[in-house]
Amino acid sequence: MERSKKNRGWIGAVLLLCGLAAFGAEEDTNVVAAAKADDSASWESVFTPSNQIPFHINLYEKDGFYYELVENGLYKGKVANSIFSEKRRLTGRLGAKLFLDGALYREQGNLPDAESKIYIRKLRVNTYGRGFFLSPMTYGLEFGVADGSFFFNDGYLWFHDVPWIESVKMGVFTAPMSMSSLQSSSSTPLMETAAPVSAFAPGDKLGIQLGGPVSNQRSTLYGGLFSDVVTTENAASVNDAYRFVGRVTHLPLLGSGTNEAARLIHLGASFSYVHTAGDNVQYRARPESYQAPYLVDTGIIPVSNSMISALEAASQTGPLLLQSEFFYSHVGELNGPSVEFWGGYFTGSLMLTGESRNYNRSGGYFSGVTPNRKFSFKERSWGALEWASRISYIDLTSKVIRGGQMGIISSGLNCYMTESNRIMLDVAAAHVRNPSGNSALYYIQCRFQVEY
Repeated sequence: MERSKKNRGWIGAVLLLCGLAAFGAEEDTNVVAAAKADDSASWESVFTPSNQIPFHINLYEKDGFYYELVENGLYKGKVANSIFSEKRRLTGRLGAKLFLDGALYREQGNLPDAESKIYIRKLRVNTYGRGFFLSPMTYGLEFGVADGSFFFNDGYLWFHDVPWIESVKMGVFTAPMSMSSLQSSSSTPLMETAAPVSAFAPGDKLGIQLGGPVSNQRSTLYGGLFSDVVTTENAASVNDAYRFVGRVTHLPLLGSGTNEAARLIHLGASFSYVHTAGDNVQYRARPESYQAPYLVDTGIIPVSNSMISALEAASQTGPLLLQSEFFYSHVGELNGPSVEFWGGYFTGSLMLTGESRNYNRSGGYFSGVTPNRKFSFKERSWGALEWASRISYIDLTSKVIRGGQMGIISSGLNCYMTESNRIMLDVAAAHVRNPSGNSALYYIQCRFQVEY
């Protein structure tokens, strides 16, 4: 009886979000245009004309709930005007996302059991927006539930146009390592990130970051100091450590015109140094399926420090995208020899309906897909269709540490009904070598993704 009530609650949540995703206003507004303004637009285009009513709040609905807070300055004076200028605005969007996943597994050899079931992968609410306080700023707040556990994923203020250093970002957000880690889970070509990314990339951390795009947004340079004091969903297993992370990217080739991202080459490198002061480091990875158990695991390693370096490269030519990353970690043990771990992946994706993936030039990573035609039974349109495949490998065995090796081959088909709503289907085979012998895990998984 109790399980039936829970199932009805999940189904109700799915239907509610589907209904919200299908509902939208017909006319655009200044606030909608402001919230959707991309990073290349001037900051003045974000703000609507001056409003004479103090603390006036505007609310609109257009593929989400948009809001604008306008304050007309009541105080005159040099200090007040320098802090609260006529540009003082807050424009943003309230949203929610639901990932409903299902998976079927078959094991061979000595592996932990993987439970085949349908489950809620992610259920989140969020708000992202822009404003002005001393300088133009963006902000974000996102939290929710993943597989029954509460996570706090985003909560930051990001100040732009800062002299000499471009920008300052502070709060909880993704540390600048790995283009795959920085990409939103709503737009990844396969359902989960590659095993080496989940094992080595820092993920979401509490910290402060400096830097931004340079060379006319053909390069990026970011660096920051981060700590593991907040429980987040996407985080490497380092306990109570301080971590310096830096990343640089460059576009040696970039197309021109309105669809410049349709032809580009991306190169990047990143570095992470963890000073643990006698604490622990643990690297582990699932077989790129969230419901599956960890199949390679170093266990807890008492260390004095650890370093991770990464290289990344990508090439996009029209609908074809090729992307690869390599990770190397050097860990200095407290009571033993230094050990080394590594891993990498290669991904290829093809938009079968001709679109090209968007590229975020201010962040140096690929983002989502804008369908040429939205999904419609009436117009007999499937939206945007994408086929993707990936080969990945991770080695967590070194000297006395017997974490195991794992290689994975996966392939998937994605149907983008809109920019944010899609259906995914992945099939994969993971081969594992550890002290207990050779084993394999085969699975098929699917996702119904709704964002509002």
